[in-house]
Amino acid sequence: MAIVAEIFLSSEALPLVELARALPNREISLSQLIRLEGSRYLFMICIAADARAAFEAAASEQSDIVDVIPIGETPDGWFYQVVTERDSDVLESHDPTQFEGVLMEARITGDGWIERKVFADYDALSTLRDRCEVYELPFELLSISLNPENPSERAQFGLTDRQFEAIRTAFSLGYYDAPRTASTAEVARELGISAPALSDLLRRAEHRLIGQTVANGSALKPIAGR
Repeated sequence: MAIVAEIFLSSEALPLVELARALPNREISLSQLIRLEGSRYLFMICIAADARAAFEAAASEQSDIVDVIPIGETPDGWFYQVVTERDSDVLESHDPTQFEGVLMEARITGDGWIERKVFADYDALSTLRDRCEVYELPFELLSISLNPENPSERAQFGLTDRQFEAIRTAFSLGYYDAPRTASTAEVARELGISAPALSDLLRRAEHRLIGQTVANGSALKPIAGR
């Protein structure tokens, strides 16, 4: 069964982040990203109707934006095609040939990108996280859903809120990497608890997670068993 992950990439190096910061609501909706030749990318975006003037003025001042094509207005806002070209290779982390992730939707804010993607399993999600690390792109896992057709139904795999938050934070920080890139103490510090308390919390979470997935015949791979 596929999983849906909501991810926050907090980086000003990402395309259109500076542009989003110039808009009244500081947000651009991204529906599709297509790589063109060389370092050019085509963005299919939507902005709020009342942000059109600010958007076009700010876009004309962005050196990495080489073309802005208005498509039209709908009740959702104004749609554009935007072509960028830049020296940064940060979007190499999102090369669709390198991992099993499919973009469902994304919001570009003044602080970074918030993406919702479908992944075949946890390994595919880990691959994206690892590639983001290679390109020094901060990666934060916000949520996971088991049902791509109903992403608002966020699954916790039978975990309590505390267990889910602990295992989510540990995963985001690299605690389950091989080799491990975050220690128990570092994860505990992030959560504001002691290391022994974290170890106990993760142990109970892993036991319940395995029981909710492998023991029930789910195709999902438990985080602790990657």
